[in-house]
Amino acid sequence: MPTRTPAVALILLAAGIAGGAGCSRAEQREPGERRADGGAPQAPAPQGKVLEAAENESPAASATPRAGAAAAGPARIEIPAGKLVAGSTPGDKGRDPTLEPALLDVELGGFTVDRTLYPNDPAQAPLTGVTRARASELCQQAGGRLCTELEWERACKGPEGTPYAGGAAWDPACAKAPASCASGFGVVGMGAALREWTASDIAPIENLQPKAAAVRGATASASAVDHRCARRAAVDPAVSGDDIGFRCCHGAPNAASIPSPQWQQTFRRAEIGPQQVAELLASVPQLRDLGGQISFFKEPDDANAVLSRGRTRLSPSGAPASQPEAGPPPNTTLTTSPLLWNPVPGEEVLVVTGKADDDAFIVAFLKLPGDRYRIASSLLLKDDPGPLALGFNGYVRRRLAWATCWDCRGESGNITYRDDSRVVITQK
Repeated sequence: MPTRTPAVALILLAAGIAGGAGCSRAEQREPGERRADGGAPQAPAPQGKVLEAAENESPAASATPRAGAAAAGPARIEIPAGKLVAGSTPGDKGRDPTLEPALLDVELGGFTVDRTLYPNDPAQAPLTGVTRARASELCQQAGGRLCTELEWERACKGPEGTPYAGGAAWDPACAKAPASCASGFGVVGMGAALREWTASDIAPIENLQPKAAAVRGATASASAVDHRCARRAAVDPAVSGDDIGFRCCHGAPNAASIPSPQWQQTFRRAEIGPQQVAELLASVPQLRDLGGQISFFKEPDDANAVLSRGRTRLSPSGAPASQPEAGPPPNTTLTTSPLLWNPVPGEEVLVVTGKADDDAFIVAFLKLPGDRYRIASSLLLKDDPGPLALGFNGYVRRRLAWATCWDCRGESGNITYRDDSRVVITQK
């Protein structure tokens, strides 16, 4: 077989990509793992808008405090019954998919919430340094109860469902003067300078997350994204700290809760056609001008061709290698088919390879509810028609490989799900 000539150009498109070496965890089998071959195809339903990557979105306008200083003396805010879109959008900066649900619709009944943190008196500093049980006792003594975490989130997001209390972006002034910042419902200091106990628990995830108390809000020194209304933290209910306060709610508690995601099969084949992929690519500004008709590589012929190219590489002297190169590592499957990838509980990524004229590509989309997607990462091999294959191992959660020549330098690399929940495509 003739030697493989590397692609003329390798372009990383600005759609949630990071260059350099990829980051990955130890290769070990995770709980809930099933067969590596993927089993029955799953239909990802690609119709609908493709959202821009968070890194490429235009900065939101600065948030404006909703109110002046909170009124003196105790005050309570009536929160009407209504729908809450709980959680956040996959790919949002700061989002932890194991904790924050993906845009979960929840109907909540009406309730009343204290305007400020306990003791709900602007003339007094919020009480901190108590356990959740003690916070619950104090609310009961005041004729109320601890708010559930979904009640807290609704009071924070307000009637318009804003990401931060009072607006689309974090206003750093709120950390210095929480009493000057109110949500759309007029509740003061939510997510501004203290974390807050809630009455809710975070359900366990096997071998990842034990049962814990759901804590909302953020400290004054936290990063901007940590002040989002959707942010959740799992905290031992028996601890106490100077950075954890609480507020009380009144009326019958809402029973709705947030289910924890569970481990799913790491890789499974996606049932999606070239025309559907073309529609998705047309919604991505960086990929809209990808010329030619979109087509997939042949399965398994093209995957075998990628492997064969790696086996016939030349030695450093330019002569044929004396020994054929080894194939893929044990338990690794090569495919040119689209894949649905579950790197962590609560996250699902559609990975597609294909070509348009003489250009090969890899695109990763975060799957959203409601037949929608968000661009996560993309790679274009300019003037290289491929074929291009993916290599996956069901025992390895956070990484899969790509190659036009298996394990050849410059013609292979990794697709990695990083600890910061970003998907990156890197070249060896």
